[in-house]
Amino acid sequence: MKLLHLASLSLVLAPLVSCASPRHSAWQAYENGNYTAAADGWRELALAGDSDAQFLLGLLHDEGQLGEADANEAVRWYALAAAQGHAAAQCNLGLCHYEGRGVLRSNEHAALWFERAAEQGFAKAQNNLAVMHMLGQGPQADPERARALLAQAAAGGDPKAISLLPKLANLAADARREQVLAAIAR
Repeated sequence: MKLLHLASLSLVLAPLVSCASPRHSAWQAYENGNYTAAADGWRELALAGDSDAQFLLGLLHDEGQLGEADANEAVRWYALAAAQGHAAAQCNLGLCHYEGRGVLRSNEHAALWFERAAEQGFAKAQNNLAVMHMLGQGPQADPERARALLAQAAAGGDPKAISLLPKLANLAADARREQVLAAIAR
């Protein structure tokens, strides 16, 4: 009976021991500003295919927290995570394509990655794709799609979308007013 109780207790406590995982250790290192130790912990997970760890390694390289910013390494890790459907990695990879950091500048590829993240409800990607639609970059200029994406991003709490949405409405009203005035002047 005592042996059965000890076996049951070990099953209950086993998950508690797993709290000292590489993921947990890496987060602790990151929160303490030890980015090298965080990268070491996340690298192990990333190489095993963990998309969160891949994204976080990309972020460390992108932001220069391991020394000089390394856009090529950032893109490498973002691409691995993005291919697995990681929305934040897809958005950041889209931004790298848009700005030409670590990859050739490509509005087409930027829009593709923003679209994939936007489809998952990722507000920053919805905002970025909306701006591309407003400016006619990558996809065609599409003010209605831009408005819909900005509304979704604003509903998701994206501060840029929240500030852009009323401005887009004002631009649309100004454009309609100009069209009416032009029609009257004919």
